[in-house]
Amino acid sequence: MAMRAGCLRLLRRLLTVPILGLMVVALTSAAATDSAAAAAHVRSTGPGYWLVTGYGTSFAYNAPWLGDPTAMGSDACNDTQNPPPYPPLCNGISTAAGGNGYWLSPGAQWGSVPFCYDLPPHGGGTGPPVAATPTAGIAATPSGAWIVTTGGQVYSMCPYSGGEQVPFHLNKPMVGIAATPDGNGYWLAGADGGVFTEGDASFYGSMGGQHLNAPIVGIAATPDGGGYWLVASDGGVFAFGDAQFHGSMGGMPLNKPMVGIADNPDGTGYWTVASDGGVFAFGDAPYLGSAVGQYLDAPIVGIASRG
Repeated sequence: MAMRAGCLRLLRRLLTVPILGLMVVALTSAAATDSAAAAAHVRSTGPGYWLVTGYGTSFAYNAPWLGDPTAMGSDACNDTQNPPPYPPLCNGISTAAGGNGYWLSPGAQWGSVPFCYDLPPHGGGTGPPVAATPTAGIAATPSGAWIVTTGGQVYSMCPYSGGEQVPFHLNKPMVGIAATPDGNGYWLAGADGGVFTEGDASFYGSMGGQHLNAPIVGIAATPDGGGYWLVASDGGVFAFGDAQFHGSMGGMPLNKPMVGIADNPDGTGYWTVASDGGVFAFGDAPYLGSAVGQYLDAPIVGIASRG
């Protein structure tokens, strides 16, 4: 059952700043303190996961509910560059170091997440340039997070650096990013199954140039960084390196397309999630519930594991 905390106590500090032409919401320790009550209703051991909608509304399964933009009245996941009703803006979620917080793409942070006092400057034309293409995913590092856009621009937060264009020709848009364990590299996944590496991320293979029944929509790395999984919108899963294939929904009927994948923290399985909130567990990853049948203010856009 999804766990939702009651009304949060007054935040000691709430900071909002623009990034990538969008909005970042950073919560300090007040959010982590207020989430303690929710955590008390969660089993202290075993894996869990969070789901998030395009408006940032989160659902927790054997994981503490840490707050979200909807509950806090924030427009961090509202595309305010368009007229009301604002379209949903968020499109990904990634567990922060320590497993007690998460980042939302394009850049909101909740729970026990590094607080970015060095977020990029803004105002007066001194801020970072607006990304040329929409964000496609986010991957947490030990100290912050990486964000990738559909066009292949990669930004880092905590500390901020931005707009580096990956030096590859893209046949299809980027759809996801996964960080190496030490945060000194990352893998990027394209909709055509191409995988691109930067830093200390090693290349273990891809589906680029191979026939796909449906486009790739997400990537998840193994805990040791020795492999990764790709998931396609039809539920197909592809394993590379030391990532083991434990099954998939490929070839089986889905009510809605898959939108993301997350690893079981011990590397022995994975979950995939569909846009209607359906969760599918493989290997030793336990099924802990889904958002199917619950009110969704926007489609589910991602899943993140809590170990």
